[in-house]
Amino acid sequence: MRIWKWIGGLTGFAALAGIAIGVLVGVPVIDGVDRYFSSNDFCADSCHVMTATVVKEFEASAHGTTSTGVVPQCRDCHISENLTGAMIDHVKGTRELYATVIEGIDTVEEFEAIRTEIANRVRMRMFANDSKNCRSCHVMAAIKPEKKRGQRQHAEAIEKGITCIVCHYDLVHKETPLSEEFDAVVGSF
Repeated sequence: MRIWKWIGGLTGFAALAGIAIGVLVGVPVIDGVDRYFSSNDFCADSCHVMTATVVKEFEASAHGTTSTGVVPQCRDCHISENLTGAMIDHVKGTRELYATVIEGIDTVEEFEAIRTEIANRVRMRMFANDSKNCRSCHVMAAIKPEKKRGQRQHAEAIEKGITCIVCHYDLVHKETPLSEEFDAVVGSF
């Protein structure tokens, strides 16, 4: 009963009004900040190593040169769709900031030395979440490969529940060797 009395009072009303205003203003601001830090412009322009490597690879890939003109953003593949997941992904992404600032990985050669490790981390995350980010744009049952081999493989993937990353692990970025961990995952299908 005390809580209802407090809520009905001036202090309680002010506290609830403050929380409501904080949520109404805070969530859109946080969402805007998330969208900026997940954009292709930020990802490509914030680090010259990215510009010289993965950005060029993306731009030359099927995802970067679509005939429909629909070009995904970095966030579409690398960041969770919901705001909470995106915030967690950004915190995990500070690992790259650490690598650049503290470890001094700021040349293409230094990046290439750790590329396999980074690719494995992304591949394993995509395997663990059933290629969730791919599925946010692509509907497996609606994909109609032109070649017979692709048609058979997609039918088998649907039948066996094989996730996208198992076959499409070098789809957008430069071919990178598979780790033993990922190779074991692929070999299990």
